[in-house]
Amino acid sequence: MPEPNEEVWRASRNVYKEEWTFPRCVASIDGKYVRIEALQLGGSKFLNYKKYHCIVLLASVDGNKRFPAVDVGQYERVSDGNVFPNSVIGKRLAETNIGLPPDENLNEVSMPYVIVGDEAFPLKRYLMRPFPKTGRRLSGAERIFNYRPSRSKNTVENAFAILANA
Repeated sequence: MPEPNEEVWRASRNVYKEEWTFPRCVASIDGKYVRIEALQLGGSKFLNYKKYHCIVLLASVDGNKRFPAVDVGQYERVSDGNVFPNSVIGKRLAETNIGLPPDENLNEVSMPYVIVGDEAFPLKRYLMRPFPKTGRRLSGAERIFNYRPSRSKNTVENAFAILANA
């Protein structure tokens, strides 16, 4: 796959801003368990918590439901949040080595571009997620905020559905 660069992320940012009403977002990220046949030499390490053999596809998806960055091959009983820091995508984001545009000033405050994930992902400067659905009641502002990343994350879910039906 070609390396994502600043131009790719800026084009995606425009789509997220216009179609998904989430400015500063350049991609959505999620993991998908891909069912595989049991490997003779793998034993049970490919057996997930749902009791079938699989590998994990971790992917970022741009505003047009294309895959600028993917990581395939992690296995065992891991959640998206545990797959992410060990993935190429997670490591490159942490090293700021994935071609994201530099921070820009917004009302005299330096603001980064972000990738949006669900509650399983860690909150980082470059990774945003909704407020968690805990036992406490979310405030009105928190519920309004949660609408944006949740809606924007539809791009990755839709891209996985398209991929699964291809």
